Amino acid sequence: MLFSLLMASAAFAQDCDIRTMRKEILAAGPHEAAPMFVQLAQCDGPAAARVAGKVIPTLIGESDGFDAALAAIDVGAGDSVMAWMPALQREEMSRAIRAIGKKCQDSESVQGFLIEAHKTLASQFWTDRWYRALTECRSDAITGLLAQYVDEGAGEDRGAFFGVIEAYATNAGPASIGKLVTLVEAEEDVETQINLINAFSDAAQAGTVAGLNVETASIAAAALRALGPKLPTKAVDHARITLAVLQDEEGSDKLVIHRFKDVAQEDGSLMYGAVVSEMATCKNGKVKQRFHVVQASDSGQTWPDQVEERLKSTAEINWKLNLATSCKGEGEIKYLTPSAPFADEAGFKAWVKEVTRKNTNPNVKKVTRINEELIEL
Repeated sequence: MLFSLLMASAAFAQDCDIRTMRKEILAAGPHEAAPMFVQLAQCDGPAAARVAGKVIPTLIGESDGFDAALAAIDVGAGDSVMAWMPALQREEMSRAIRAIGKKCQDSESVQGFLIEAHKTLASQFWTDRWYRALTECRSDAITGLLAQYVDEGAGEDRGAFFGVIEAYATNAGPASIGKLVTLVEAEEDVETQINLINAFSDAAQAGTVAGLNVETASIAAAALRALGPKLPTKAVDHARITLAVLQDEEGSDKLVIHRFKDVAQEDGSLMYGAVVSEMATCKNGKVKQRFHVVQASDSGQTWPDQVEERLKSTAEINWKLNLATSCKGEGEIKYLTPSAPFADEAGFKAWVKEVTRKNTNPNVKKVTRINEELIEL
């Protein structure tokens, strides 16, 4: 059968006997009809358009079927494709939409088909995720279609809205940043704000095969940094991640002051602290423990999960962390840091008391404590 199909396709390409081709296509099964229809469309577009209504709705939702659907769109028979799509399984429809989307940028026929599909399907266009075909299709009409939906707000189908936000940002690139800023500022729902913030990295093509667009990333990062003081705490956490994706590590770090503005000191700094525990089993079998307690000041560029790393360099150079070596034994050094900066010294002291209590080894008769000098992170 495969040999026969190949011979038939070769014959179609050579002589384009339209009458015979049309007759054989209409008589063929759905698997065979798809490549035959593509051949007919290449030979005679109007002839293919005349049989599309009978052929396309019978096809299988696979790559040959998608090629035939695209050929039908090219010859002006997009209505046959619209009749075919509802019969596909959900995954097949998703693949068909992606296949159509891949051709959108370079095909005015496909662009027109998608605009018409939106008119025909109305809200179902978005519910069925047709917007996935628009992501890489950068024409005024297509980008405008996405922008219009975004302007209408989340509505009930929040999943579709978030998907369209991503598609719009990817499609419009730097032109989307201003709208994203406006939407974030006007939004009261934190979950929606977070999805809008994530879209800043989509605008810069982060994570794509093409790679990060450095120029757009710079624009997006600057806009996101400016939004920092206006964001609720949970949204700031996501802005931090997004800025890191945009390769703005400095901006990502400086958001910390907005995240913890409620506990900032009078001079705008953040108060941190740490307890460094030294445990040692000496050569003679004796168990020893020593705590180093330190208060730390940060100018507003260190997140709680960065305190340990930034503290280590100071501790290893300036402190005597030699409990194990001093008794020719083996030991462990553990850095204990808070999950958030402290509002005041009383909060720091209470935290130290609790941390040392929980981490004191009951087998040690006398635990030593050293209060180290204040450090700057």
